[in-house]
Amino acid sequence: MCFNCKYHKIDNKRSQAGDHMVNIISSFKDLRTKFDRQVWLLFAGMIINVLGTSLVMPFLSIYMYEKMNISMTEIGIAFFIATVMGAISAYIGGALCDRYGRKRLFMIGLIFQILAYLLISVSIDFKVSYIGMVMVLTVAFFIDGLYRSVPEVMVADVVPPGDRVEAYGLLRIGANLGWVIGPMLGGALALFAMSYSSMFYVTAFTTFVYLLLVVFMLRDTKPSSSDSRLSFSDVKRIVRDTPFLLFCIISLLIVIPYSQMYSLLSVYSSAYIGMTEFEIGLFFSLSGIMVATMQYPLSLVVKRYRMTMALALCCVVFALGFGILALAKINLLVYFSVAIITVAEMIWSPASATLQANMSPEDRRGRYFGFSGLVFTMGFAIGPLFGGVLKDSFEYNTQYMWLAISGIFIVGLLLFMGLNRYIPKDKNVAMVAVKDEEAVIKEKGIPQIEVPKAE
Repeated sequence: MCFNCKYHKIDNKRSQAGDHMVNIISSFKDLRTKFDRQVWLLFAGMIINVLGTSLVMPFLSIYMYEKMNISMTEIGIAFFIATVMGAISAYIGGALCDRYGRKRLFMIGLIFQILAYLLISVSIDFKVSYIGMVMVLTVAFFIDGLYRSVPEVMVADVVPPGDRVEAYGLLRIGANLGWVIGPMLGGALALFAMSYSSMFYVTAFTTFVYLLLVVFMLRDTKPSSSDSRLSFSDVKRIVRDTPFLLFCIISLLIVIPYSQMYSLLSVYSSAYIGMTEFEIGLFFSLSGIMVATMQYPLSLVVKRYRMTMALALCCVVFALGFGILALAKINLLVYFSVAIITVAEMIWSPASATLQANMSPEDRRGRYFGFSGLVFTMGFAIGPLFGGVLKDSFEYNTQYMWLAISGIFIVGLLLFMGLNRYIPKDKNVAMVAVKDEEAVIKEKGIPQIEVPKAE
């Protein structure tokens, strides 16, 4: 055996690893000039908006379960009804932003969202019935669905295909910087006896700040080629796009178990592990810190591979993270589980958003994002109901509950591996052909940035 050859190989591997780290550090330095100003404004908006919503939403299931004495199945039904309406409005919002523009819909949605948060606060103060709370949540979720996909559509409008994985990763970093502060602050406020209704006033204020940013700083990015006609045939055209439809259906299957992170896990941690609201807020903050520090480097790795294979990998990581909860009897294991689930989220978010953007025709981008938003939101609608039934069915055998959830992710792994053969390669990678990239840059007047090729 040639020992010199062996050591040369080791040195080469070390050199390659060092070069990779240099590339990541260099990419961080280039971030400020790499993206359109619009992306950075959306990044700031995400921090503000998610800080406000994460202040209250992770604890809403706990409030309904412990203060309103509602069963988990009934909570699941409430969120199912509300989220179904949000799913319907997601497609409506996508079509409207193609017709009337991104910014106009964004502003209208945020104005009504502020009013919805104030309505929830008043409803809690007046101790409305279960039916009343369902109606209030339905209004809030419908309004949220109208503008939810607008930031992602705007990114697709202004960022060339080769940079989309990183741009969507940046939006996720912004959202999770909000998550670092929001749940921990919400848990602390609850711990120090601030009323839950008063916390919604704080959320309404942060949404108002977000509105000011949209009104005075964002520009509309609606392409001149965007189709402004609204008709039912648009839905039929999307449904006939088989690769896109298959992607949406498989994603629906994944979102259902994934949504337990934000509904079932909170209740389980409180009722079975004995964690306080502050401790529950801490594990959401842990997730946010991880994304804020690790999302961008991980996005650089994800963009080197086919998006479907990245999504298949994230299913494996999801299965591991939720599977650990079957053994969780102490706080530490819950935190460990959340950390693993967060790694899966960091793969899922930029890969799925990039695949959506690549498969969406420019003139119907809002509709495509709206349709995928409809399907994804249906997953979040079914999720709490699914989790509630699981929890009530396995009340004394909760380990089987988490193992069942992990099993769904394994099915998702197999389906994404199968989907890989149905999506054209140029749509399934972050890096498009140089000729196509230059055409996009020339058309949109985007400054050209040299981007490393995918391996």
